[in-house]
Amino acid sequence: MTLKKVVTLGIFHSMYWFSIQMTISYLFAKLPLTFFEKYGRVFKSLSWEENGNLWNTLFQINRWKKYIPEGNKLIPNIYNKKQLTSFKTSNIYRMILEMRRAELVHWLSILPVIVFVKAPRYIKIINFCYALLANIPIIVAQRYNRPRLERYYQLKRKRGEHDV
Repeated sequence: MTLKKVVTLGIFHSMYWFSIQMTISYLFAKLPLTFFEKYGRVFKSLSWEENGNLWNTLFQINRWKKYIPEGNKLIPNIYNKKQLTSFKTSNIYRMILEMRRAELVHWLSILPVIVFVKAPRYIKIINFCYALLANIPIIVAQRYNRPRLERYYQLKRKRGEHDV
């Protein structure tokens, strides 16, 4: 394969992934939060995840999560975690719902790799690796952080600490 063809393929695949991921992000940013309330059980931490602690044990999330870029730099209506300036129960609950949204977007962003099913083996491998490396760290970070925030939210509600 010539260098020109490799560069052309690289540019084409980069444009493909960028446009697909931005489209998925944009569409799901428009989805109402009530969707994530209604289907909240889908995002529940499973017992073997140990309330998210398993992910930090396996991947040391606390060391690298600060390097995950904010999605709202490309799509402004994506919730920015820096907006959580007040720990009112309503703000915490909104953050939990937005974390569910982020997890779903990143799971769905892996699926377009199916387009490469008929491609040569090396193209499949490169695109599959990209899809996983671009999305799994964010999914794992959500699976680690959300159960912790949910426990805090439930504790505040149990204590009767509501918005004033």
